[in-house]
Amino acid sequence: MIYIDVTDLILWVRRKSTVTGIQRVHINYAVNALDHGAQCLMFYGRECRNVALVSNQFVRYMADVLSSRAQMDRPKFFKMCPNARLSPWPDYRQKYAHRPVKCLLHTLGGHLRFHTQRWLFERPAQAPDFKPGDALLSIGRDWTMEGYVANIQRLKDKFGIRPQLFLHDMIPIPGEKQAGTAKRFLTFVIAAFKTFDRFFTSSDYNRGEIINYMHEFVGFEKPVVKLGFGQNINAMGLAPTALPEGLEPGRYLLCVGRIAASKNQIRLMRAWHKLVLAGADGGVKLVLLGELSGSYREFSDYLGAAKALAGKLILLEKASDQLLNTLYQNCLFTVFPSTIEGYGLPAAESVAYGKFCLASNATSIPEAAGIHADYFDPFDEDEMQAKLSHYLNDHAALQAREALIKATPIRTWAEASAELVERAGRPLDAA
Repeated sequence: MIYIDVTDLILWVRRKSTVTGIQRVHINYAVNALDHGAQCLMFYGRECRNVALVSNQFVRYMADVLSSRAQMDRPKFFKMCPNARLSPWPDYRQKYAHRPVKCLLHTLGGHLRFHTQRWLFERPAQAPDFKPGDALLSIGRDWTMEGYVANIQRLKDKFGIRPQLFLHDMIPIPGEKQAGTAKRFLTFVIAAFKTFDRFFTSSDYNRGEIINYMHEFVGFEKPVVKLGFGQNINAMGLAPTALPEGLEPGRYLLCVGRIAASKNQIRLMRAWHKLVLAGADGGVKLVLLGELSGSYREFSDYLGAAKALAGKLILLEKASDQLLNTLYQNCLFTVFPSTIEGYGLPAAESVAYGKFCLASNATSIPEAAGIHADYFDPFDEDEMQAKLSHYLNDHAALQAREALIKATPIRTWAEASAELVERAGRPLDAA
């Protein structure tokens, strides 16, 4: 049996109805794997020690919510999965390692909240019937849950399961000396290297990084398998919604991704600003779709000072999958300027919509879009500006790129999930 852990997805959906890249990958793998006999489960309780099956109906409902096919109905959500109300047991020892009083206060408050939730909401739930050799797949942001890997090790020791982990990237590792997420991620990864039996990732770039870190942190290597993602988003096929005010079909470029330093929108904005000042934007607008990081002051300061960009650059911080679907359908082409990615999902999604992508040549991004994109050095604003100008003004070149895309079948999430389930079910020595 193949089990897919959807704990992180449940915790995400109960708070938000829009997704980032990891949640998009997670829900697509989970919901499509159901068609291949996989079952989904969740962890809850102290150190996530309790484990229960979740129904296929509930997983499909989460997929519908995240794709905008259904509105989030919280009573329905918690009726279908009562234990989704329970947060994981909080552990503040690492976060506040050098602040013992704050650690104690947060720990006491966290324990009170945990036991209150448990008393009010915990319900009996069917546990998985683990058998030796069953595969347990972790796909989400499970490094955010304290005690997660230790619990996986307990299940491995008790039942003989084969835990397998999808590592989306190793990007936080260089920042591990910083407090917060990067340090927590490093702790998780080192423990995961010892506990999980097989690893999956989405690019050769990632695979090389993971193997290098395995040797550095634990001194040995375990199987690391590259799997291609699907390209379609769940909202494909939905009736298009209205474009945001000021946008017209075919009259805007689209850049999808969280607004942060590594995503490099600042250089794209500077290149676009130069085109606007030169009158070479052709009346086309630039749409940046993604949540703005509060610490990305350089971006905010530049945007506030660049008066010429008023009406020429539109920032959309939140959008449903239905709106994302509409924006992809109606853009002239997409731009993806990131300096580092584990994959580059927006570039792949652009291709799925038949839209040309002008992309960064960094890390794994060329693997995501292949021959269907044109590339630039993400640190070279002049090259970025020249490529933007070329495809804005050379319609024949843009049409040739689109024709190449449309002649190539897209890879669906159904196909990607079938491959994941098949590979996870193989003997470990078969990788």
